[in-house]
Amino acid sequence: MIKVKTCERLTKEVAFYKKDLMENESKLQKMKDEDKNTYDIKMFEDVVRESRLIIPDSERRLKESLSALTLFTDTASDLNTEGEFYAKAQKFAQAAPKDIAPVETNVDDNTEVF
Repeated sequence: MIKVKTCERLTKEVAFYKKDLMENESKLQKMKDEDKNTYDIKMFEDVVRESRLIIPDSERRLKESLSALTLFTDTASDLNTEGEFYAKAQKFAQAAPKDIAPVETNVDDNTEVF
């Protein structure tokens, strides 16, 4: 359940950061088109730059979480395959990129490494 919720949260986070970046880039362009204060433009360029830096890290964490979830669902033998979280886990596992190396988890005692 925790791994599924983590993937849900990170999926929303990545989508939010991408939307935020698009809005900030649009706002920056509008500021430049309207010849706003140079200092304000420079400061907002920093905001846009930081937004661009956040996305790759969020995507990396999402990929790692998806990989951990996929590994867990593939190797855990005592899962309730009838529950709603298993269905969500399968949905996320199918969406996981195949070129991601699995994240180390200890499936035997159900502890998570994040």
